Amino acid sequence: MNRKKLLVSLLLGSGMLCSSFVFAFEGRAQDQQTFSKNLAGPPPVRIAVVAGGGSGMEQDVVDRITSELQNNPACSVSTVNPDWFVQCNIMDKTDTVGGSVRVNGTVVVKTTAGHVLNTVSIQTNKQDFSLTPGMPVNKALQDRGAREVIGSLVDRARQPLADAISLEMEVRQKLLTAQNLGDEDRYDEGLQILMNIPADSPHFASARKMISQFNMEKDALEFVQHAKDLAKQGQYAKAIQALKAVDPKSKRFPVAKALAAKYRAAMTRRAPARKAASPAAGGAGTSAELKALEAQKKALDAQKKAVEAQEAAIKSKK
Repeated sequence: MNRKKLLVSLLLGSGMLCSSFVFAFEGRAQDQQTFSKNLAGPPPVRIAVVAGGGSGMEQDVVDRITSELQNNPACSVSTVNPDWFVQCNIMDKTDTVGGSVRVNGTVVVKTTAGHVLNTVSIQTNKQDFSLTPGMPVNKALQDRGAREVIGSLVDRARQPLADAISLEMEVRQKLLTAQNLGDEDRYDEGLQILMNIPADSPHFASARKMISQFNMEKDALEFVQHAKDLAKQGQYAKAIQALKAVDPKSKRFPVAKALAAKYRAAMTRRAPARKAASPAAGGAGTSAELKALEAQKKALDAQKKAVEAQEAAIKSKK
């Protein structure tokens, strides 16, 4: 996984950082420009603000939230391949018999995968104390209740939405920084960053996958280096055994396979040389042993003769 693939993954809003990358920008010309101009940082959050109900009152909330989001450089308002949905709902629960006006409003911020980031709700209750029984509920009272819900809903949703966008950009920057460190084999530093990604982030599961990947690559790097050290000492069999521990999913697996083949070839070349050297070494050792035994035999013969001479001298004195 490289840095461009990670950026593409964030643009697509998938959050899957380990193996499923699609380098495509279908219908996203604006994000192609953002990608080329902002390689140093994460892409903006694509947000679709939509009306969730059918009352028609939600559109005013949609328009107000959209207007505010367009002034935020960290997000891009679009219904084309969004990362998030901001769903606005307003329900009129007016009781025409009892003369009560009740309007409920809700704004839900969630990812395209269904991860709910924030929910804001508001309700207003008003009573029509008309003195004429059976008359319709006061229309002005209904309109006032709806306006209050719309205004309060936008006010309440403003800060939580801004906080969610800020947290998202912070997490995206952490992911990019960690990936850059991983590309430089600085896995310990990258792991430290990934461990600080909060559990309520929609990228938490992806960060955990990156942690597993970094640990695998860190182990693979150590196995390959250990194998090289063993090979320098001529311990090819042990080096090959160390290379077998490299995970096939690691980016170093092709290197490990090539090194293992190289070390096997070195072992094959060294085997005949050892066989050829063995007889010569054995012959030289046997010859030296025979000479030593011959010298020892001569020394014993000389000692025997000396003893016999002493024995003869003693007998002659008798």
